[in-house]
Amino acid sequence: MIKAVYDLIYFLIRFSGLAQLFRLCFSKNRISIVHYHNPTPETFEKHMKYFSRRYNLISLTELFDGMISKSFKNIPKYAMVVTLDDGWKENYDLLSIIKKYNFRPTLFLTSHLINTERHFWWTTCDENDVERLKRLPNSQRIAELKEKWFYDPDKEYLGDRQALNISEIEMMKEHVDFGLHTCYHPILTKCSFEEKRKEIIACKNKVEEILEYPIEFFSYPNGDYDDECIEILRKCGVKIARTTDSGWNNTQSNLYKLKVTGVSDNGSKNKLIAELTGIPMYFQHFFKGSFNGLKNTN
Repeated sequence: MIKAVYDLIYFLIRFSGLAQLFRLCFSKNRISIVHYHNPTPETFEKHMKYFSRRYNLISLTELFDGMISKSFKNIPKYAMVVTLDDGWKENYDLLSIIKKYNFRPTLFLTSHLINTERHFWWTTCDENDVERLKRLPNSQRIAELKEKWFYDPDKEYLGDRQALNISEIEMMKEHVDFGLHTCYHPILTKCSFEEKRKEIIACKNKVEEILEYPIEFFSYPNGDYDDECIEILRKCGVKIARTTDSGWNNTQSNLYKLKVTGVSDNGSKNKLIAELTGIPMYFQHFFKGSFNGLKNTN
């Protein structure tokens, strides 16, 4: 029943003309950023096919250059940046689609899962507990994961790899920009200052060791950030950071608070078009209690 209601809302947003109005008013002269996690190649190709007809896909580097110069004169109308979070091993299967549509996405890597058989922490516990665990202080979250689900950040699950390995990253780097997504994907606003610092700096060092060039892009896990996070990023040489705050970007946007029009990994065409208006994400943040960074999770 709930799915049917949502499907109706997506249909109405698309065919009422609202989606086209939002595209004209907000997307034409600003930069849209969409973010995925682990989409199937089938869904990803359908989405890229749609984007290629209605948007101009640019890289995060091009967006950064325009923001630094305070000019979008070299950026086309209806520009869009595609990003992917976490670094799932299945992202490698998207490479042929990236080549086909000739664009350069940014893939944010969870550094200490690369080339291992470690697991993303939220895949090791009951699905219903994930949101509650996100609200706990970082040390308490880890302790509960260990006690109830025998999870340890460095535990290897033999024969069950979840993240990209080094050879896959090497084959992708000609066509993909890579960014940072912390070591183990904690909720940074639930970490102490030292925990934040370690997660960010150790991640940067690890990814730069693998790729052998400086990495200057960052994505906040779960979209949560605060002033301490931004200060650490500045000091360690990160130039730009993407949130999950809803909206579009222009030359006046904060380089450490880039906004997104969030799309779903498995979204239908109606859902995709509705999500590009930012309306579904706006209401998602509304019900969480905040539109920027540190969500109200009490």
